[in-house]
Amino acid sequence: MKRKKKRLVPVLCLAVLAVLAYARWVEPSFIRTGRYSVTAQLSVEPCRVVFFSDTHFGKNYSGEKASAVAKAVNACEPDIVIFGGDLLDNYARDKYELDLDLICEAFASIEAPGGKFAVWGNHDYGGGASRIYEDVMAAGGFRVLNDESVLLEQYGVRVVGYDDTLMGRTAPSLYELHSGEFLIVAAHEPEVSLQLSGAEDALVLSGHTHGGQVNLPVLTERLLPPGSGPFRKGFYPAGSKDGQQYSTYVTSGLGTTQIPLRFLAVPEIVEITIVPGAQNA
Repeated sequence: MKRKKKRLVPVLCLAVLAVLAYARWVEPSFIRTGRYSVTAQLSVEPCRVVFFSDTHFGKNYSGEKASAVAKAVNACEPDIVIFGGDLLDNYARDKYELDLDLICEAFASIEAPGGKFAVWGNHDYGGGASRIYEDVMAAGGFRVLNDESVLLEQYGVRVVGYDDTLMGRTAPSLYELHSGEFLIVAAHEPEVSLQLSGAEDALVLSGHTHGGQVNLPVLTERLLPPGSGPFRKGFYPAGSKDGQQYSTYVTSGLGTTQIPLRFLAVPEIVEITIVPGAQNA
């Protein structure tokens, strides 16, 4: 029995090392494309929305990877592109290593005839990043929506973008939505979905959670960042969480923060096709 235990120890050590190597160098390098469709009850023209978030460009996610992100987005042939915030991980720490021009050039290469939009994340405020975030996104052709909306008449949809809930200053009254169009709501933290009301038909897009980033039983749920609410990752149909009125997608994002590991939280971009309901077909 003792010999079996002695043999088991090195096997377990090797298994742990293999998992750590996978979480450090393999999974973080992936870019998966998730594909979904949402049926709008209001009148819309079919359109394809690509959503990506939480790049956390910096020492653990090089700005050189922005080109691969842009290629993955363009491969979806989007009509509308939305970025969910947290462009940089820690600007104060990484600013001398970051090549912002590479990021701007890559984002500028993203093509979306309906427009490219972004919202603020909490890391876009920290470390002095607030001074450059909007300029970088503008250089990449993205309009940052800060508690405002844009009507895209060609598709019959309105894109709503909220300021970051942890670092921003959104008035609670702004979460009461009034619109006759189908709404695509972008907010960095997914708990915003629990605060929204008033709209007839909407889809909420969020990031922030990194899908748990490192998923371990019991522990991960307790370590999700503030602002996550009851959400971790994936598609949540309307009413699937207490107080959540609208369908919500929470992306696992692309980069990492705090620790340079991902485990069972594959980096992704999300392609969501908005289609008219039967009454509008």
